[in-house]
Amino acid sequence: MPNGIGFDLDSVKLAKSYNEGWEGESGNGVGFSLPSREAVDERYERMTDAGYVGLQPPYDAFWGARYAVVEDPDGNHVGLMSPQGPLRRSVPPSL
Repeated sequence: MPNGIGFDLDSVKLAKSYNEGWEGESGNGVGFSLPSREAVDERYERMTDAGYVGLQPPYDAFWGARYAVVEDPDGNHVGLMSPQGPLRRSVPPSL
């Protein structure tokens, strides 16, 4: 969107492919963009050290971003994502 807000809807199958902590058949989640790949690793570490549950440790996602997921106190999944690097893209999982 022009103001920098993005909106994505993912199927349960797709969510399970990039978030190893996904357990249900539905759920809520929100994502935050971070300025760098290193920032994803640092934020994930800070949040899990503070007691937040890590659901998906940082990794290089197929869409070319560094990505991780933590759980907020209400049980929502919170995605942490770096900018996408086109040269870092890989084949998406077959669903």
